[in-house]
Amino acid sequence: MRYLGAVLAGMAGAVAGWFVSGALAAWIAGLYGMSDFEGERGMFAFLFVGPIGGLLCMIVAIWVVLRSGKGKAPLGTTLGRVALVVAGIAAIVGGGIGLRLLTLDTYSNEAPPTLEFELRVPASTRLPDREAVRVELHTDKNTGESYFSDPWLRTEGDHQVIAGGVPLMLKTSSRLLVVTLPDQPTRLFKLGLSRNPASTPAFGEWRGPDFVDAPGSDGPRAAPANDQVQLRHRVSRPGE
Repeated sequence: MRYLGAVLAGMAGAVAGWFVSGALAAWIAGLYGMSDFEGERGMFAFLFVGPIGGLLCMIVAIWVVLRSGKGKAPLGTTLGRVALVVAGIAAIVGGGIGLRLLTLDTYSNEAPPTLEFELRVPASTRLPDREAVRVELHTDKNTGESYFSDPWLRTEGDHQVIAGGVPLMLKTSSRLLVVTLPDQPTRLFKLGLSRNPASTPAFGEWRGPDFVDAPGSDGPRAAPANDQVQLRHRVSRPGE
């Protein structure tokens, strides 16, 4: 319990010491004429002096708790216990930061992956230009616009193949690729990707849509098994 109390006291001391030291430093710096242009005084006080004051107050708070009710003890032993508590606080803070980064929906320290897709449609389907084709990524958090490759359309046997991609800007396991072609019902493809998918070296198998939404209908319905528009996709990540 003493070590737990030392950890809590150290964390409280660090926070209090940071803010008190920063406030005092800002006040003293103002007395000596330090400019506050673009927050210069505040940055000096709370980003330079504050952390030093917070560290000193943390160590003092830990020392007081560990020494409370104790008799004389060798200095080396006490310093070792203080270092152990400081290491515990560092581990708790580091673990908290790591957990928060893992649960963020955005890619804060790396470029987001990209879903590369190909749509296979019959050669008889009218595709006058790329503006007539709309592909969107719908998630439970946002809607993403796609881009098309250059060339965006190619012919393979008795099919036309549309190629493009869309960035996976947010981490989520709920994703639908929504495809709208001229004079066709809207097709919805469930992607089945993990929340933060890894890159895949090659395109998967061709497959049909999961739902179709025809104009004037009451809503999406299950797509027929023989739907002539098919999708295949892969995930690419920068540098992989």
